[in-house]
Amino acid sequence: MDQLFVEILIGLSIGFLSGFFGLGGSSIATPLLKLFANVKPVYALATPLLVALPSAISGAVVYYRNNHVDFKLPKLTVISGFPFVIVGAVLTRFVSGKFLMISTGLFIFLISLSFVFRRKLFNEQTTVVSWHYKNLRNFVLGASVGLVSGFLANGGGVILVPVYVKIFKLDIKDAFGTSLFVVPFFAVPGAITHFILGHIDLKLFLILALSAIPLANLSAKVAVRLKSENLEIAYGVFILLFSIFFMFREILHA
Repeated sequence: MDQLFVEILIGLSIGFLSGFFGLGGSSIATPLLKLFANVKPVYALATPLLVALPSAISGAVVYYRNNHVDFKLPKLTVISGFPFVIVGAVLTRFVSGKFLMISTGLFIFLISLSFVFRRKLFNEQTTVVSWHYKNLRNFVLGASVGLVSGFLANGGGVILVPVYVKIFKLDIKDAFGTSLFVVPFFAVPGAITHFILGHIDLKLFLILALSAIPLANLSAKVAVRLKSENLEIAYGVFILLFSIFFMFREILHA
């Protein structure tokens, strides 16, 4: 299959995931680029992170216009997570490309469980906690999301959506919109750091971005009009199966 055509399809998938599920799309784009476009691991890891910036903004605008963005929650998350994005990105210099690919597959696998089994994995009861505990919790969550975002070169949306739903009790569409609002704040420092490290292919970025942006906007418009529960489960099953396939392929192939 023509290389350009494959890259365009991957760009469309980034846009779809970004708008439909409140994700930057970079987590799933990394294995797609590695498997089907034969992109070098570091480029497959980092280039989609830069694409997450415009696609997330495009989707966030739609959610904002439909009152699905909570502006209070992301403040401490962003402040605490921002420096850890850079730390995570710098840490990629000390591990192999294969390790990064397997880590990405494992990461997607674990996150998929929160979509497929979300009612069983998390306690649905709301607990009352003190103001100090809430702020400490927000700080730790923000730092953790930032570290993973920088290390695995994703905008953090794939972590933030289940966290916002289950820990902060947001409505699922509010979680999608708020996640897309936060993604650029994590994508920018991570993308800059990876660019300085020489991990971003600018030609590939342009192809992916031009494909992703219009579909992110369109899919967000569709998502805000649909019930989200069944979509979450379908997405979870898809990335669960895909992550298993991807990890086995990476382990078995040199």
